[in-house]
Amino acid sequence: MNREKEIASFWEWFRENQEYYSNFNDAFQNRPEEATELLDEITMQLKLFSKGLFVEISATLARKELIITAQGNKEYFTDAFELVNMAPTVEDWQFIATKPAIGLDFNFKMGDVTINPNEITFMPLEASEYPHDVAIRLFHKDYTPKEGATRNAVIVGLYSALNMLLGEVRATLDFQYIDFDDMPHPKERDFPFAGLKDYIEYKKSQRPNSGIKFPKEDIGLLEGRIEELPTLLILNRALSFYEFTQEFPFLLQMTLTLHNTNDKGLPQGNTDELYIIEDIIYQEIYKKERGHFIATETYNSKRELFYYADTKETIEEALSLLPTEYTICDVHYSVDYDPFWIRVDRYREL
Repeated sequence: MNREKEIASFWEWFRENQEYYSNFNDAFQNRPEEATELLDEITMQLKLFSKGLFVEISATLARKELIITAQGNKEYFTDAFELVNMAPTVEDWQFIATKPAIGLDFNFKMGDVTINPNEITFMPLEASEYPHDVAIRLFHKDYTPKEGATRNAVIVGLYSALNMLLGEVRATLDFQYIDFDDMPHPKERDFPFAGLKDYIEYKKSQRPNSGIKFPKEDIGLLEGRIEELPTLLILNRALSFYEFTQEFPFLLQMTLTLHNTNDKGLPQGNTDELYIIEDIIYQEIYKKERGHFIATETYNSKRELFYYADTKETIEEALSLLPTEYTICDVHYSVDYDPFWIRVDRYREL
């Protein structure tokens, strides 16, 4: 069963069973066993599409909301958005991909730990070798470095606070590093948790190419080895902290299996066909400002090309201009929906 059919199957099941969830809040408060059974059933149906997704439900007779969450696991954000993008219209229901930001009006409680956002502060962390990273330390009085239930509850609570303030996607993707402590050391200065959004926006504004949708390419060539074979990587460093990924959500990954290579797996002889293929894709997607070149990697008799485009049609138009026959390689490609560019993290972080 392909992804579209799996998604359609989930929503068909939900249509047929949504009445059981229409007053979920009442069941949760007054009939917890029934609420647990309902959650287990919808989660089981959801797992048939994606093992990394979960649900949160808020449903009263007046307002019904179903949140599809990846619980902060960025590998499944795309699944959540793909599922919600294909959701049907169901009367009185609102479907949301990943937890939205709701602000600071919350209290978190787990066991003996209660976290109020007014009791959280943060401190920016700076490293000269990573000047554009967003790195912070969060402080809460109940945090302890000692492993145990209290420490775990505080960490869960602080991540929940980030979700509430920023939304699940930003709370996951905006940071390159987070750690925790109970209170600042004497020479450290901390700031109110409410100011964290402004600090993040400031850090982002200081990055190269901030606010530029089509930055000038910064092409780098890296050479390395994987399992004793050389790898050649050409990548566009201008997109390291790119802000507009959701406007170019479709990934073209093209694999060229090379017929004529040396004993190191690198191309040899006439490579004109390779350059023709690469130039057509480059001209049609990047040069026409309909997408971005990410990377080209050559390794073990294969060359892989990675581009993001605004629509599937853009990619299909570029592919239609390619030669119909090849003599020096076999050509395969895939087009995937990936609005946060998760699939190419390894190239954007180099």
